[in-house]
Amino acid sequence: MVKKSFFSFILVSVLLCTFIFAFSANVFSSRPMTTTYFESDFSSHNANIWEKADWDNGDVFNCMWKPSQVAVGNGRMTLTLDKDNDPSHEYPYKSGEYRTTTYFGFGYFEVRMKAAKNPGIVSSFFTYTGPWDGDPWDEIDIEFLGKDTTMVQFNWWKDGNGNNEYLHRLGFDASQSFNAYGFDWKPNSIDFYVNGVKVYTGYGNIPQTPGKIMMNLWPGRNVDDWLAPYDGRTPLVAEYEYVRYYPNGFPGNQPTQPPTQQPTPPPTPPPATNKGDLNEDGIINTNDYVILRRYILEIDFPNQQQKQIADINNDGEINTMDAVLLSRYILEIIDNFDI
Repeated sequence: MVKKSFFSFILVSVLLCTFIFAFSANVFSSRPMTTTYFESDFSSHNANIWEKADWDNGDVFNCMWKPSQVAVGNGRMTLTLDKDNDPSHEYPYKSGEYRTTTYFGFGYFEVRMKAAKNPGIVSSFFTYTGPWDGDPWDEIDIEFLGKDTTMVQFNWWKDGNGNNEYLHRLGFDASQSFNAYGFDWKPNSIDFYVNGVKVYTGYGNIPQTPGKIMMNLWPGRNVDDWLAPYDGRTPLVAEYEYVRYYPNGFPGNQPTQPPTQQPTPPPTPPPATNKGDLNEDGIINTNDYVILRRYILEIDFPNQQQKQIADINNDGEINTMDAVLLSRYILEIIDNFDI
């Protein structure tokens, strides 16, 4: 009798585990998942890939998400925080949230963006899933606190448990130029990157549930100790140039190709057409001169494109001759760099 009961217990346990596994697999297989390389260059809005939020997220987010606050086209996605003058709405502000329609698992996620600058606000790039999707609250964040955009905050949540914030000082102002930010999500760790350079690794309490890629811009309420008080300034804009996902992790960490294959050469950067505009703000002024002087003092540029822009006289070197030409242009001694 005891022996029979024991084997009955084992059989029930096996069947129960099989059911649970099958149910979990069915839940995740039935939802739309992206498991291959993904890139969005924001040339236009594709409703099959991206969704413009049209709801609110609760009191901390002192705004309604409105599709009107998301603009996509010509290689740029912008989120605009503005006043909401509709008296029927609960919140005094409206802003934008852009999210994928599909879910993404472990891998490397990257965005190229320019954050909004103002006390009391957040510009973000993150992955998220939660009870609304029938999941635990799992989230990985890259957030820019508008009170100090010379820093970026990394954070993550697993089943609603967070408190993993880490502030990284950038060495530049994220609201003044476009830069690349990313995270390599692995089962036991998360590596965070700035312009392709790993700057921080987080361990413990790592999220495990696939989530959607999201971006939003919002003013805080009752979180002044974190964001500083919001002064009500509008409009404020966060800008995004692309989003990429590499399912096999950070591309620089991939194994080299076998000797029998020809390695793929790196893409040649396009020729620079904006000589002297080192911070890519459309204006050549003393800010660009300061960046150039920093390079000459052996503080490197983040990418090859910016090096081309800094090589004013096109001699293949960046030195004091380029600085002299740039300063003469700023002082209006010369009106072009043709030499």
